[in-house]
Amino acid sequence: MMKKLLIFLIPVLVLSSCWTGKHTIIVYRSPKNIDQAEFVNNEEQSALAYTALNDEDSENRKQAVRELNSQSTLSHVALNDADSEVRKLALSKLISQSAISYMALNDKDVEIRKIALSRAMSQSTISSAALNDPDSEVRMLALSKVASQSTLSSAALNDKDVEIRKLALSRVASQSTLSSIALNDKDRDMRALAFGRVSSQSTIATVALNDQDVELRKLAVRRLASQSALASVALNDPDSEVRKLAVSKLNSTSTLYQIALNDEDSEIRKLAAKRLE
Repeated sequence: MMKKLLIFLIPVLVLSSCWTGKHTIIVYRSPKNIDQAEFVNNEEQSALAYTALNDEDSENRKQAVRELNSQSTLSHVALNDADSEVRKLALSKLISQSAISYMALNDKDVEIRKIALSRAMSQSTISSAALNDPDSEVRMLALSKVASQSTLSSAALNDKDVEIRKLALSRVASQSTLSSIALNDKDRDMRALAFGRVSSQSTIATVALNDQDVELRKLAVRRLASQSALASVALNDPDSEVRKLAVSKLNSTSTLYQIALNDEDSEIRKLAAKRLE
Protein backbone atom coordinates (compact mmCIF):
# COMPACT_ATOMS: atom_id res chain seq x y z
CA MET A 1 0.00 0.00 0.00
CA MET A 2 2.84 2.44 0.94
CA LYS A 3 4.65 1.68 -2.32
CA LYS A 4 1.57 2.51 -4.37
CA LEU A 5 1.15 5.77 -2.46
CA LEU A 6 4.77 6.81 -3.21
CA ILE A 7 4.38 5.99 -6.91
CA PHE A 8 1.31 8.20 -6.99
CA LEU A 9 3.03 11.16 -5.31
CA ILE A 10 6.27 11.24 -7.39
CA PRO A 11 4.88 12.86 -10.64
CA VAL A 12 2.81 15.56 -8.99
CA LEU A 13 3.87 19.25 -8.86
CA VAL A 14 4.12 21.44 -5.77
CA LEU A 15 2.15 24.58 -6.44
CA SER A 16 2.29 26.34 -3.13
CA SER A 17 3.42 26.09 0.45
CA CYS A 18 2.83 28.21 3.51
CA TRP A 19 3.86 28.20 7.17
CA THR A 20 1.36 27.69 9.97
CA GLY A 21 3.23 27.99 13.23
CA LYS A 22 6.05 25.47 13.11
CA HIS A 23 4.44 23.29 10.45
CA THR A 24 4.49 23.55 6.66
CA ILE A 25 1.31 22.79 4.74
CA ILE A 26 2.07 21.61 1.19
CA VAL A 27 -0.67 21.64 -1.42
CA TYR A 28 -0.32 19.25 -4.38
CA ARG A 29 -2.07 19.62 -7.71
CA SER A 30 -2.05 17.35 -10.68
CA PRO A 31 -1.08 18.54 -14.19
CA LYS A 32 -4.74 18.44 -15.08
CA ASN A 33 -5.48 21.05 -12.39
CA ILE A 34 -2.60 23.22 -13.63
CA ASP A 35 -4.03 23.24 -17.16
CA GLN A 36 -7.35 24.30 -15.73
CA ALA A 37 -5.65 27.16 -13.81
CA GLU A 38 -3.95 28.38 -17.00
CA PHE A 39 -7.27 28.28 -18.79
CA VAL A 40 -8.86 30.39 -16.04
CA ASN A 41 -5.95 32.88 -16.24
CA ASN A 42 -6.34 33.20 -20.02
CA GLU A 43 -10.04 33.81 -19.55
CA GLU A 44 -9.27 36.52 -16.99
CA GLN A 45 -6.77 38.20 -19.33
CA SER A 46 -9.30 38.15 -22.17
CA ALA A 47 -11.86 39.80 -19.92
CA LEU A 48 -9.31 42.39 -18.80
CA ALA A 49 -8.36 43.13 -22.42
CA TYR A 50 -12.01 43.65 -23.34
CA THR A 51 -12.48 46.03 -20.39
CA ALA A 52 -9.27 47.94 -21.15
CA LEU A 53 -10.31 48.44 -24.76
CA ASN A 54 -14.05 48.99 -24.45
CA ASP A 55 -15.26 50.07 -21.01
CA GLU A 56 -16.73 53.56 -20.98
CA ASP A 57 -15.45 54.26 -17.46
CA SER A 58 -11.80 55.37 -17.47
CA GLU A 59 -11.28 54.10 -13.92
CA ASN A 60 -12.38 50.63 -14.98
CA ARG A 61 -10.04 50.81 -17.98
CA LYS A 62 -7.16 51.85 -15.67
CA GLN A 63 -7.79 48.96 -13.32
CA ALA A 64 -7.86 46.56 -16.23
CA VAL A 65 -4.58 47.95 -17.61
CA ARG A 66 -2.92 47.49 -14.20
CA GLU A 67 -3.65 43.75 -14.33
CA LEU A 68 -3.16 43.29 -18.06
CA ASN A 69 -0.20 41.32 -19.44
CA SER A 70 -0.83 41.38 -23.19
CA GLN A 71 1.69 43.70 -24.90
CA SER A 72 -0.43 43.99 -28.03
CA THR A 73 -3.44 45.14 -25.99
CA LEU A 74 -1.30 47.51 -23.93
CA SER A 75 0.09 49.01 -27.16
CA HIS A 76 -3.41 49.53 -28.52
CA VAL A 77 -4.52 51.22 -25.31
CA ALA A 78 -1.37 53.38 -25.08
CA LEU A 79 -1.77 54.60 -28.65
CA ASN A 80 -5.53 55.03 -28.79
CA ASP A 81 -7.21 55.57 -25.42
CA ALA A 82 -8.94 58.93 -25.11
CA ASP A 83 -7.85 59.39 -21.49
CA SER A 84 -4.27 60.56 -20.94
CA GLU A 85 -3.99 58.81 -17.56
CA VAL A 86 -4.99 55.50 -19.10
CA ARG A 87 -2.47 56.00 -21.92
CA LYS A 88 0.24 56.90 -19.38
CA LEU A 89 -0.47 53.76 -17.36
CA ALA A 90 -0.33 51.59 -20.46
CA LEU A 91 2.91 53.28 -21.54
CA SER A 92 4.52 52.41 -18.20
CA LYS A 93 4.04 48.71 -19.00
CA LEU A 94 5.06 48.85 -22.66
CA ILE A 95 8.11 47.02 -23.96
CA SER A 96 7.77 47.77 -27.67
CA GLN A 97 10.26 50.46 -28.76
CA SER A 98 8.23 51.19 -31.89
CA ALA A 99 5.14 52.00 -29.80
CA ILE A 100 7.22 54.05 -27.33
CA SER A 101 8.79 56.01 -30.22
CA TYR A 102 5.40 56.67 -31.77
CA MET A 103 4.10 58.07 -28.49
CA ALA A 104 7.22 60.20 -28.00
CA LEU A 105 6.60 61.86 -31.35
CA ASN A 106 2.82 61.90 -31.60
CA ASP A 107 0.97 61.81 -28.29
CA LYS A 108 -1.02 64.99 -27.75
CA ASP A 109 -0.11 65.08 -24.04
CA VAL A 110 3.23 66.78 -23.27
CA GLU A 111 3.91 64.73 -20.15
CA ILE A 112 3.32 61.47 -22.01
CA ARG A 113 5.69 62.57 -24.77
CA LYS A 114 8.33 63.31 -22.10
CA ILE A 115 7.88 59.90 -20.45
CA ALA A 116 8.00 58.11 -23.78
CA LEU A 117 11.04 60.11 -24.86
CA SER A 118 12.88 59.24 -21.65
CA ARG A 119 12.46 55.56 -22.58
CA ALA A 120 13.07 55.90 -26.32
CA MET A 121 16.28 54.37 -27.63
CA SER A 122 16.04 55.29 -31.32
CA GLN A 123 18.34 58.19 -32.23
CA SER A 124 16.13 59.07 -35.20
CA THR A 125 13.16 59.43 -32.82
CA ILE A 126 15.21 61.49 -30.36
CA SER A 127 16.54 63.77 -33.13
CA SER A 128 13.07 64.27 -34.57
CA ALA A 129 11.71 65.27 -31.15
CA ALA A 130 14.67 67.60 -30.53
CA LEU A 131 14.07 69.48 -33.78
CA ASN A 132 10.30 69.35 -34.19
CA ASP A 133 8.38 69.03 -30.92
CA PRO A 134 6.28 72.15 -30.28
CA ASP A 135 7.08 72.07 -26.55
CA SER A 136 10.45 73.51 -25.49
CA GLU A 137 10.79 71.17 -22.49
CA VAL A 138 10.35 68.13 -24.73
CA ARG A 139 12.92 69.51 -27.18
CA MET A 140 15.33 70.15 -24.28
CA LEU A 141 14.90 66.60 -22.97
CA ALA A 142 15.43 65.16 -26.43
CA LEU A 143 18.50 67.31 -27.02
CA SER A 144 20.11 65.96 -23.86
CA LYS A 145 19.94 62.47 -25.43
CA VAL A 146 20.99 63.41 -28.98
CA ALA A 147 24.21 61.94 -30.35
CA SER A 148 24.08 63.40 -33.87
CA GLN A 149 26.31 66.43 -34.53
CA SER A 150 24.03 67.36 -37.43
CA THR A 151 21.03 67.53 -35.09
CA LEU A 152 22.99 69.52 -32.51
CA SER A 153 24.10 72.03 -35.17
CA SER A 154 20.57 72.40 -36.50
CA ALA A 155 19.18 73.04 -33.01
CA ALA A 156 21.98 75.50 -32.16
CA LEU A 157 21.36 77.46 -35.35
CA ASN A 158 17.58 77.37 -35.58
CA ASP A 159 15.71 76.69 -32.35
CA LYS A 160 13.58 79.64 -31.31
CA ASP A 161 14.37 79.08 -27.61
CA VAL A 162 17.72 80.62 -26.68
CA GLU A 163 18.28 78.19 -23.78
CA ILE A 164 17.91 75.26 -26.16
CA ARG A 165 20.30 76.92 -28.61
CA LYS A 166 22.81 77.33 -25.75
CA LEU A 167 22.50 73.67 -24.73
CA ALA A 168 23.00 72.54 -28.30
CA LEU A 169 25.91 74.95 -28.80
CA SER A 170 27.71 73.55 -25.74
CA ARG A 171 27.98 70.20 -27.55
CA VAL A 172 28.59 71.41 -31.12
CA ALA A 173 31.97 70.53 -32.61
CA SER A 174 31.59 72.03 -36.10
CA GLN A 175 33.69 75.17 -36.68
CA SER A 176 31.38 76.29 -39.48
CA THR A 177 28.41 76.13 -37.09
CA LEU A 178 30.34 78.01 -34.40
CA SER A 179 31.33 80.71 -36.91
CA SER A 180 27.78 81.09 -38.18
CA ILE A 181 26.46 81.54 -34.65
CA ALA A 182 29.25 83.95 -33.68
CA LEU A 183 28.40 86.13 -36.68
CA ASN A 184 24.64 85.84 -36.91
CA ASP A 185 22.84 84.84 -33.72
CA LYS A 186 20.56 87.59 -32.48
CA ASP A 187 21.43 86.81 -28.83
CA ARG A 188 24.62 88.44 -27.58
CA ASP A 189 25.43 85.62 -25.13
CA MET A 190 25.08 83.04 -27.88
CA ARG A 191 27.48 84.99 -30.09
CA ALA A 192 29.96 85.30 -27.20
CA LEU A 193 29.80 81.58 -26.37
CA ALA A 194 30.34 80.61 -29.98
CA PHE A 195 33.08 83.20 -30.49
CA GLY A 196 35.03 81.81 -27.54
CA ARG A 197 35.42 78.53 -29.43
CA VAL A 198 35.99 79.89 -32.94
CA SER A 199 39.41 79.39 -34.51
CA SER A 200 38.85 81.08 -37.88
CA GLN A 201 40.75 84.37 -38.26
CA SER A 202 38.23 85.40 -40.89
CA THR A 203 35.40 85.06 -38.37
CA ILE A 204 37.43 86.84 -35.70
CA ALA A 205 38.10 89.75 -38.09
CA THR A 206 34.41 90.01 -39.04
CA VAL A 207 33.40 90.16 -35.36
CA ALA A 208 36.06 92.79 -34.66
CA LEU A 209 34.83 94.95 -37.53
CA ASN A 210 31.08 94.47 -37.35
CA ASP A 211 29.65 93.13 -34.10
CA GLN A 212 27.29 95.59 -32.46
CA ASP A 213 28.54 94.72 -28.97
CA VAL A 214 31.61 96.68 -27.84
CA GLU A 215 32.90 93.99 -25.51
CA LEU A 216 32.75 91.35 -28.24
CA ARG A 217 34.64 93.66 -30.59
CA LYS A 218 37.32 94.07 -27.91
CA LEU A 219 37.57 90.30 -27.46
CA ALA A 220 37.94 89.92 -31.21
CA VAL A 221 40.64 92.59 -31.50
CA ARG A 222 42.66 90.85 -28.77
CA ARG A 223 42.65 87.66 -30.88
CA LEU A 224 43.06 89.36 -34.24
CA ALA A 225 46.21 88.70 -36.25
CA SER A 226 45.40 90.50 -39.50
CA GLN A 227 47.19 93.86 -39.74
CA SER A 228 44.76 95.11 -42.40
CA ALA A 229 41.77 94.31 -40.14
CA LEU A 230 43.51 95.95 -37.17
CA ALA A 231 44.12 99.06 -39.26
CA SER A 232 40.46 99.21 -40.28
CA VAL A 233 39.35 98.89 -36.63
CA ALA A 234 41.90 101.47 -35.46
CA LEU A 235 40.71 103.98 -38.05
CA ASN A 236 36.98 103.40 -37.99
CA ASP A 237 35.60 101.87 -34.78
CA PRO A 238 33.24 104.31 -33.04
CA ASP A 239 34.44 103.23 -29.58
CA SER A 240 37.72 104.75 -28.36
CA GLU A 241 38.61 101.71 -26.23
CA VAL A 242 38.32 99.41 -29.22
CA ARG A 243 40.42 101.78 -31.37
CA LYS A 244 43.07 102.04 -28.64
CA LEU A 245 43.29 98.25 -28.38
CA ALA A 246 43.72 97.97 -32.15
CA VAL A 247 46.40 100.68 -32.21
CA SER A 248 48.35 98.84 -29.50
CA LYS A 249 48.73 95.89 -31.91
CA LEU A 250 49.22 97.88 -35.11
CA ASN A 251 52.53 97.83 -37.00
CA SER A 252 51.70 99.83 -40.13
CA THR A 253 53.69 103.08 -40.07
CA SER A 254 51.40 104.90 -42.49
CA THR A 255 48.28 103.97 -40.50
CA LEU A 256 49.88 104.89 -37.17
CA TYR A 257 50.96 108.25 -38.67
CA GLN A 258 47.41 108.92 -39.85
CA ILE A 259 45.99 108.09 -36.42
CA ALA A 260 48.60 110.15 -34.61
CA LEU A 261 47.51 113.16 -36.64
CA ASN A 262 43.76 112.69 -36.88
CA ASP A 263 42.19 110.58 -34.12
CA GLU A 264 39.74 112.60 -32.02
CA ASP A 265 40.98 110.97 -28.80
CA SER A 266 44.23 112.51 -27.48
CA GLU A 267 45.23 109.31 -25.68
CA ILE A 268 44.98 107.35 -28.93
CA ARG A 269 47.00 110.02 -30.80
CA LYS A 270 49.73 109.78 -28.12
CA LEU A 271 49.73 105.97 -28.29
CA ALA A 272 50.05 106.02 -32.10
CA ALA A 273 52.90 108.55 -31.92
CA LYS A 274 54.69 106.46 -29.31
CA ARG A 275 54.49 103.37 -31.53
CA LEU A 276 56.07 105.40 -34.34
CA GLU A 277 59.19 106.09 -32.29
